[in-house]
Amino acid sequence: MLEENIIHCIQDVHVKELVKRLNWSVQIRWYYIGISSFLIVLTFFVLDKNTIHLNFEYLLAANIFLFFCNSIYQYQLRYTYNKCLGTFDLRFYLMIQIITDYLALTLVVYTLGSIETPIILMIIPNTILATLFFTSRQSLLLALLGVFIVISPLILEFFNMIPTISIINSSYKMLVFSQPMILLGYIFILLSCVIFCWYLLCSITSRLIKNELGLERSYQDMIKLDEEKTQATLRSTHELKAPLAAIKNYVYTMNEGYAGEINDKVLKIMNRIGQRCDYLLNNVTDIIKLGNLKSYVVLDDKTNTQFHRIDIEKYIREFILKNENLTCEKNIKITIVNQLSATNTNENKCILANEENLQLIFNNLLSNAINYSHIDGEINIILNEKQAANKKLLCVTIEDQGIGIDKIQINKVFEEHYRTNHAAQFYEGGTGLGLSIVKVCSQILDAELQIESSLNEGTRVSICFKEGGHSHE
Repeated sequence: MLEENIIHCIQDVHVKELVKRLNWSVQIRWYYIGISSFLIVLTFFVLDKNTIHLNFEYLLAANIFLFFCNSIYQYQLRYTYNKCLGTFDLRFYLMIQIITDYLALTLVVYTLGSIETPIILMIIPNTILATLFFTSRQSLLLALLGVFIVISPLILEFFNMIPTISIINSSYKMLVFSQPMILLGYIFILLSCVIFCWYLLCSITSRLIKNELGLERSYQDMIKLDEEKTQATLRSTHELKAPLAAIKNYVYTMNEGYAGEINDKVLKIMNRIGQRCDYLLNNVTDIIKLGNLKSYVVLDDKTNTQFHRIDIEKYIREFILKNENLTCEKNIKITIVNQLSATNTNENKCILANEENLQLIFNNLLSNAINYSHIDGEINIILNEKQAANKKLLCVTIEDQGIGIDKIQINKVFEEHYRTNHAAQFYEGGTGLGLSIVKVCSQILDAELQIESSLNEGTRVSICFKEGGHSHE
């Protein structure tokens, strides 16, 4: 059976936010390319070419250049999601994007007559983007660089180093060029607007970053406190487990008559003590399991192969055979309903998981279904598949006809040690930790967990796993 490598990326809150912003910048650029392409085509057919002179080939060249660059950025995003990139790498990628935006904008500004249209103000969105990613000093340098790049055609036109382009009336542009102070004033106003926007955005962004870092520290403190609490609970339960096991052994030794004969009244008390010991030991065992699961930490070793492909249909059938004895006491009938597509091969029935977590999930779900079912009841285990968000899920549903759960209380059943009054009266041996363990295991396996129930009508618990994919030789 093929084992898959699982790579877990651990990034702080600020870096994760930068990745989201990087994706946002690429998506915004696609919108701009689409809108500008539409406007170019519309203008080509609607514009009176005798009144306004446009070099459409320059505009198309700018759009094609931007489209090509953004396609590369979109491809890089996959690398960004698959690798644990740091702040430096993400800023480097965005700096390249901003510079290419400036180059494309420069060509558009030159084509549209530079000072004859307000298109030059499109430099401001990139200034906003720079302040979201970079430090104050870095974003200021990028903003100033952008101003220099975008106004460079205007300066080159002024010194007659490139042809002068005018889309409306060249006399207006010649007037500006004939008086250098007007040109300097125009550049100064543009520079002042960009710097003002930069200052305003930097003030807001710096506060946001401080809040992000504060949240990150608070989150790490909460994790640390939770780990300390879990470790303290595990130590306490481990210390309790040995004495409880000893008490249980003494009780059963006395019940078997090895310590001499005891009367019926004492025997009933001893049996009651034994039952309580069983309950406490089960509780302690579940607490230890849940604590270990909550403390689950993936090793830094990137060749970690603890998850492998498991044929879910075969696993469920073998699981039921191994646990047939659980249904004997109540004479409960278990039926497997296979609704998987007949075209599915064994490869298509595999999930990516490990047997330890699967066993914990189905042990607890099946035990709950049996314990809260009536005598001579029925339990259906349904195997089916569904499509969600461009991914195929293989689902296992355990459906009983037992006492059910009140819809008002159904959202609380995954809380630790929570049991409804109805459940506690029907079955005394529950610890209230079974569904909590199922929830944590499903999170580890990245599975979707759903529960439906009605009081006195039964419960239906579904867990859906991602398909494990195909084998590769």
